[in-house]
Amino acid sequence: MVVTGIAPSMGSSVKNILDFDLCQTILLVDDRPDNLASLEAILENGRRRLLKAGSGEEALQMLLDQDVALVLLDVQMPLMNGYEVARLMRGNRKTRNIPIIFITAIARDEAAAIRGYQSGAIDYITKPVNAVVLQSKVGLFLELDLSKRQLQQAFARLEHTKAYYESMLNAAGEGVIGVDASGIVKFVNPAALSLLGSTAAQMIDQEFRYFPIDPERENGKPEGSLFKPTGSAEGLSIEEALFERANGSRFLTSYCCSPLAGKVNGVVVVFQDITARREMEEELRQQTVTDHLTGLTNRNGFKLALQAALERARRAKDHVALMFIDLDHFKRINDNLGHDVGDFLLRSLATRLKEQVRSYDIVSRIGGDEFTVVIGGLQEPEDAAMVARKILNVLRHPFLLKDDIRVIVSASIGIASYPDCGDDIDTLMRAADVAMYQAKRDGRNLYAFYIPEMNARDRSALMLEQSLRLGVENEEFKLHFQPQIELSTGRLVGLEGLLRWQNDEYGNVEPSHFVPILEDTGLMVRVGQWVLSTGCKQRLEWQSVVPDNCVLALNLSPRQFADKNLVSGIRTALEQNHLPPSQLELELTEGMIMIDTEYTQGVLHELKAMGIRLSIDDFGTGYSSLAYLKQFPLDVLKIDRQFIRNLTTSDKDAAITTSIIQLAHNLGLQVVAEGVENAEQIAILKKLGCDIGQGYYFSRPMAAEYVPAFPHKHELIAFTG
Repeated sequence: MVVTGIAPSMGSSVKNILDFDLCQTILLVDDRPDNLASLEAILENGRRRLLKAGSGEEALQMLLDQDVALVLLDVQMPLMNGYEVARLMRGNRKTRNIPIIFITAIARDEAAAIRGYQSGAIDYITKPVNAVVLQSKVGLFLELDLSKRQLQQAFARLEHTKAYYESMLNAAGEGVIGVDASGIVKFVNPAALSLLGSTAAQMIDQEFRYFPIDPERENGKPEGSLFKPTGSAEGLSIEEALFERANGSRFLTSYCCSPLAGKVNGVVVVFQDITARREMEEELRQQTVTDHLTGLTNRNGFKLALQAALERARRAKDHVALMFIDLDHFKRINDNLGHDVGDFLLRSLATRLKEQVRSYDIVSRIGGDEFTVVIGGLQEPEDAAMVARKILNVLRHPFLLKDDIRVIVSASIGIASYPDCGDDIDTLMRAADVAMYQAKRDGRNLYAFYIPEMNARDRSALMLEQSLRLGVENEEFKLHFQPQIELSTGRLVGLEGLLRWQNDEYGNVEPSHFVPILEDTGLMVRVGQWVLSTGCKQRLEWQSVVPDNCVLALNLSPRQFADKNLVSGIRTALEQNHLPPSQLELELTEGMIMIDTEYTQGVLHELKAMGIRLSIDDFGTGYSSLAYLKQFPLDVLKIDRQFIRNLTTSDKDAAITTSIIQLAHNLGLQVVAEGVENAEQIAILKKLGCDIGQGYYFSRPMAAEYVPAFPHKHELIAFTG
């Protein structure tokens, strides 16, 4: 605690109490008015206040009511003489210290004089009064009275100042102890008593024994003394130490010792308990280096750990391996099953990763589904491969998620080593990141060591992303359309719009290459709205060449479905292009509708109320529970192509296809089989009661201008038998 400023100025109320009127009051007491008039004439000078009393009784009353500096008292008065008045004055606390000068004609009588002094008089003036003597003596006594009053005032001010500062010290939250030069406690405030668990009686006038103990010293004994030479004028310094309570326990303090000002030898010790502050600082420090979700170190903690590992490796001349671990397709789990499930999976993954490394190796989560592992003390960089294999193997065991859903995840691992791949944090991080992306390109669920040639491939991937961004700005995308055929009649009943990108530099880019980039960068929402608007406009242009019941089927991406403007965007696309909602079908993946069932129900019911058809794409490949199908207003299930591909050769795929068709029909849904490529598949699907087929057997996806020339009903019947 630091107190600054000057001594407190007295307020008006305090000043009225402490200051006194410089116009001093003299009380003249005589039973004869002429004597009073004579005294008044001698003493009146305009700076004094003169009171007159004609009797002893009147004088005593005035003394009680007024602040009198001096009394000139006649001795011989009727009823109550001067001796009695003086005696009564000395018996009263208010008047006992007022000086009395007797004015009398009998002062030469020695016995009378002694009696007067015994009564309380301090001097005599004989009658007739000599004006010079009277003025001289009165002036002397008034000067003494003034000095006395000034002393009283100074003492009162000192007491007030003392009380003021003591009240501040007593109210302070820090402990304050005043110690004299011999080490004896002379002052202690309530905060100090509380912090030290002591009482004033135990400390005041006792030797100060709560010496600071250096927390770094193993023996825990006091180091040095609080009492530095008080004349050294050393600057105030704040230090930390352990203080000892009365019960012997210790606590961490921040304290300072300052010499007492003036000629008083001693010190004042100001201290506070910083135990809680240190704990909070440590907690905050941990928060800055700890990932709140998994409990692993975060990016900051990872960098500190990697730097420490590199410094150890430089001294020991060995190797450090840095692994970048990225989960394969984790976004699908997050989007399809929700972030709560994704977070649970990340926590479980963190536990497994820690179990595969040594206790002193550092596992960190540096963001999203990205993890790092720092492995030090390696003789050869290739030793890290063994750890990478252990990690990939342990991930093959399913994770049990909510609703008894089991998922198997894989990871792509990039490995960079010190000193081969770099000797600083940033270089190693870039190298490990490049290697990790190489593992993804090589097929995922792999690990890859960094080699310099990878930089060129990494730059190529970045250039592709930049070209894609320009492609969005320049509207380089197109829609191709693949027919959907009613198997029982051969009629065209649908056209699925599929996104295509043709770039001047890269040519026709496969959707499997650019769609994930659109999703990862967030561009899919913008592109998805373009798909909706363009598709609706194109379908309206075909009104005269395709049947009215031929729907336009468009896919919704996870990012689109989560967008709060989805419904309004679809409504705008329909209204601007004047397309009847019944001619639009929206395809969702099985996992998308599982993210938030309450949100999904709300969105799907809004779309259904508009008259839009709703279908589930790639049914049978996701994580959803069949119980949810009855909750959503769906129209179509699309059987994934992987079941159709082996329909004629695999009894299991045939059984799954049969079950999906029966399930859909029992729920009142149509069934579309994707990936139809031959007549044998069509024959089986017709026998199983499948409603619609889509695949290369009928047509590859085609540009919009080729749709009007697509074969009509009688030609398709020949294909379907």
